[in-house]
Amino acid sequence: MNFTSSLHQIYFFLIISLTLSVFVNLFRPKPILYIAKNLEIIKDIHQINKDVSNPMIRTIDIEIAKTLFENNTLFVDARAEEYFENGHIPNAICNDDINLLIEEIDSRIQVDEGFIVYCSDDDCGSSEELAYTLQEQGFMSIYVFKGGWKQWNNNNLPVSRL
Repeated sequence: MNFTSSLHQIYFFLIISLTLSVFVNLFRPKPILYIAKNLEIIKDIHQINKDVSNPMIRTIDIEIAKTLFENNTLFVDARAEEYFENGHIPNAICNDDINLLIEEIDSRIQVDEGFIVYCSDDDCGSSEELAYTLQEQGFMSIYVFKGGWKQWNNNNLPVSRL
C-alpha cells in the first residue's frame, strides 16, 4: 500500500480505528449497542409494575398517562424551561440543569418509584434522551409519554401556566 498519498493514510487510520473500536466494544462488560432497542410499550395500566428490580424505560400512551396523572404520578417535562413556562402538565417539574432536576426528582420520589417523562410531541427525542440520562443516575422505572405536551393539550386535559 502506498502511504505517500494523504487519502491512503486517512483510509488506513480509519480502518484501524474502526477495527480497534469494534474489538474493544466486544470485550466491554456492557457493550454499546450498534442499533438501539425499541422501548417496550405499555398498553394496559396493569402492566405497570411498581417493584422493578432492573432499570426499565417504557413508553405509554395518552390513556395511561391520564390514569397515572390522576394517581398523582410525577411528570417530568424534558422541554426547555421557556416552553414549560408557557404551559405544562400540572405539578410537572422541569429544569434545564440536569443536576438540579435530579435533586428535585429525588426530593419527590424514591429511585424505584415510577415517573413519566414527556416533551413536545411524538417526534421529539428529548424525553427519551432525558429518560436514559435519568436511568444512568439510578432511577429504576421511567415511562416515556410519546404524545407529549401536544397530545395532552389536544385532548383538553388539565394544563398549568407560569
